[in-house]
Amino acid sequence: PRLNDFSSCSLECYTDAAFANLSNDGSQGAMLIFLRDSDGKRCPIFWQTRCLRRTPRSTLEAETLALVEGAEASVYLANILTQITGRKSISVRCLVDNRSLYDSVYSTRQVDNKKLRMDVKAVKNMLVSGEINRVDWVEGSQQLADCLTKKGVSPNKLREAIGRL
Repeated sequence: PRLNDFSSCSLECYTDAAFANLSNDGSQGAMLIFLRDSDGKRCPIFWQTRCLRRTPRSTLEAETLALVEGAEASVYLANILTQITGRKSISVRCLVDNRSLYDSVYSTRQVDNKKLRMDVKAVKNMLVSGEINRVDWVEGSQQLADCLTKKGVSPNKLREAIGRL
C-alpha cells in the first residue's frame, strides 16, 4: 500500500507464540513488523517465524520470548530508519494477545520464574528507556501474527490489514 508522509509513520510489531506445538516439543514464535502511517495504512517491512531459541516452560514464557525478539528487531529497524531518513525517532508499538504477558509488563509484581522475570524486565527496560513506546494487548482475533504460528489459522485478517483481501 502507498503510505502517506513518512514523517508521521511509526512501527507496529505483532508478536505471537504457540507453546510446544512443534514435533520436538519446541515452541513456534513469530513477529510481524509494519510501517504504519497516520491514516492507519500498513506496509509489512519484516516478518519471521521460527522455533524459539530457548525451550519455554509455559505459554506465558513462549509469548514473552516472542515479544522480546520482536521488540529488539523493531528497535533495530527504527534505528536504521532514523539514520536513513534523518528523523529524530520513530515510535514503536508492540502488540500481544496474551493478557498475562501484558499484565506482567505493566505490573510491579514479579513473575516467579527467574528466566521469565529477566525477559519481562528486558521489555520494561525498553519501555523506560524509550526504545519502545507501548506494549498493547489485542484480542486473539486481532492478532495478525497468529497465522504465522498456528496451523490452520486463516491469513485473511493479515491480508485485510495490508489491504490485499
